[in-house]
Amino acid sequence: MLVPETTMAEDLVRIGLFNRDAAIIAAQSRGFLKQENIRVEINSVTDSPTLLRNLIKGNYDLILNNADNVIAWAEGQGEDPQKNDFVIFLGGSQGVDQKLVVAPAIKDFPDLKGKLLAADAVTTGYAVVAMGILKKHGLEWKRDYEVKSFGNTIARADAMSRGDAAGAMMSLPDEEIQKRGFKVLAQAQDYVKHYARGLGATRREWANAHEDLVVRFTRAMIRATDWLQDPKNKDEAVQLLLGETKNNKARAESMYKQTLSPTMGLTPRSRIDLEGIRTVIELREVAGLMKAPVPKPEKYVDEKFYQKALATLGR
Repeated sequence: MLVPETTMAEDLVRIGLFNRDAAIIAAQSRGFLKQENIRVEINSVTDSPTLLRNLIKGNYDLILNNADNVIAWAEGQGEDPQKNDFVIFLGGSQGVDQKLVVAPAIKDFPDLKGKLLAADAVTTGYAVVAMGILKKHGLEWKRDYEVKSFGNTIARADAMSRGDAAGAMMSLPDEEIQKRGFKVLAQAQDYVKHYARGLGATRREWANAHEDLVVRFTRAMIRATDWLQDPKNKDEAVQLLLGETKNNKARAESMYKQTLSPTMGLTPRSRIDLEGIRTVIELREVAGLMKAPVPKPEKYVDEKFYQKALATLGR
């Protein structure tokens, strides 16, 4: 049953993200945000610099994104050099559903020596995961290979098809990989067991100035996650996801299945995945982007909003 509508004026929350995940879809479609008197404006972008710059400028109130981008830009290691006081206040998903995809000429890891990898952004996101994987195979960034920013998944795939790059981390469907003649050299999940993505983050100053709004938004997202992870809602959840997959039922069911996955899905009750954030920091250290001693995950997290939201929900 849908939650009842309220008559109070709704607060607008402007959100930046790459793609709507099941939690934000359910929060909107099932009325959990409306129950908190919140109306959202969703802004989809195709690259992380655009996402973070809009958050910094105040064009977005919050973002749903990977912990890596939040941490990198907080430390002045993003595309822009200035540091930013960001805070993670809400959990999202766990695990890395990405593949290291390479051009046909690449047979094994040593073949990537002297080659160029395509990335969304060079020093953030899944490019850092690729650096971690390659280091385990004896390849060092800048010494053995270079990384260049080309943009989103399709832009990276197009760069590889043109011969401008030899590989990239991407979530390209298997059929598209085969169609383009590429092959999968590594699955990220075989190398990275914990990874925090889809987190709710914002400017710390904005969060503290809008504490009640952040708590209400968090409460709506916890309710949405609870609803999705209740097996009795499976059929209705798949129906909601059809809109995001252009009525492709197989893709909607796959999206729902991943949402519930204990290794790749939403964290229970939208809890903040501190272990996943710790992994992100460790990967950045391995890639040479952060120097020891590295910060603890708590530097980038403020759980007071989540704890206040959770305290009003029970169980």
